[in-house]
Amino acid sequence: MNEPVGGVRRVLLYCVIATMSGLSCARAEQSPPQVQSSFEGTISVRPEVDPSKDYRGFEVLVAQSEEGQPDTLGYAVTDSSGYFSMQVTAPVRGMYGLVISRLGQILASGRIIIADGDSASLVVAFPLNGRTMRIRSLENSAWQAYQNTLAQHERELVELVQSGAYEEEAVNARFSQTTMILWDLQQTFPNSMAGELAAAEAIVMGSGWNDSLAISRMRELSSSNARFTDAVRSARHAQARLAGQSAALALLNEMTERTESSVQRAEIASERVLAHMDSSQFDAALAVTQAMQEDFADTHWSTWAERATYEIQNLLPGMEAPNFSVRDANGDSLSLQDLRGKHVILEFYRPEDDLYQRELPGRNNIFTVLGADQVEIVSISMQPDTLVNEGFFEERIVPGRHVYGGRDVAQQYNVHVLPTRYVIDPEGNLVNKYVGGTMAALYEYMVGLSEQQ
Repeated sequence: MNEPVGGVRRVLLYCVIATMSGLSCARAEQSPPQVQSSFEGTISVRPEVDPSKDYRGFEVLVAQSEEGQPDTLGYAVTDSSGYFSMQVTAPVRGMYGLVISRLGQILASGRIIIADGDSASLVVAFPLNGRTMRIRSLENSAWQAYQNTLAQHERELVELVQSGAYEEEAVNARFSQTTMILWDLQQTFPNSMAGELAAAEAIVMGSGWNDSLAISRMRELSSSNARFTDAVRSARHAQARLAGQSAALALLNEMTERTESSVQRAEIASERVLAHMDSSQFDAALAVTQAMQEDFADTHWSTWAERATYEIQNLLPGMEAPNFSVRDANGDSLSLQDLRGKHVILEFYRPEDDLYQRELPGRNNIFTVLGADQVEIVSISMQPDTLVNEGFFEERIVPGRHVYGGRDVAQQYNVHVLPTRYVIDPEGNLVNKYVGGTMAALYEYMVGLSEQQ
């Protein structure tokens, strides 16, 4: 299953959580009680492959990944009829890995929703021949409906583009219908994880297309929803578009009063920092970060606020970019001061990162379009192993200046997510910051500069 993407996250909130499940719904301040569900089914083999009708020995495993090591949550082996049954105990309601194997060979893998009290079933015959395993239960049926709705939305948008009918009215109608279906899933599948996520997604997706409806739904959304604060962020932008940042800040205050945990309050406080920054109210933003450091001491939100403070004081567009002096991969001296007179793209990355590798063509095209007389790309690898760095460049042409192990520079530029890129103008001032998979936006900006020449 493909997980939905709920929109681009702001720089200071950028965070990636990679787990086997691919989805985390836990928001509690302390470890919640474990959840238990039942899982049973029948596994068989198609008669044209094995006519014996002896289906014993299929192993069914439900697991999660903890620091790269699988942690078994449920396990069963089929009897001669192919029947299996197990109780699954998981740390939180969520999505977990499912693996079916026999005689040491993995035959199929997928994902299963585990929720307290849910009863799931599976009937499958091998070989699958391209078919997918379909797990039946309230929670898993809800998840399938959620995914199908998102997939249908994407297909219809593609069809609009291909048909030449990609007009605002048609697109707005598509978004309106999809968000209505998503919002209604919480009634179709009450108290399900997917129903909760779909309701929040209706707000996130609807923001920008029907802002007033998004805000109305926000006020109906339960604060116990796992994506409550994601919805709050989108609703804040919707309110700002409708009535300005003062109204958006008032909405954040309203949502703070509805929160159920200090985690939610901290997340909304971080959004308040961004709201003040959007309005160039930097003193107000600093006041919020200071309060966050006091209110959420000894938590990662205090660290977040400390980094945000540094960002506001040192790394806003228009400020002079922090200077640095290093040795590049060839042993030559390199300082930002020496690059005055041309635009500089300062990028931080790891060479083994698949995202960075995928974005290399766009990166190199910027250099090609603008030319070495207009732009310099300074690439700072956060991989400390020189051999890994050198191996990366053996079969690749990557123009620009390269620095290995520039942690001190990364600290100056408050880098905590890779890749991160800064654009610095010919006078040495910061222009913008691009975090994560934002090469398309960076490319568009830089090509625009070339067209102005």
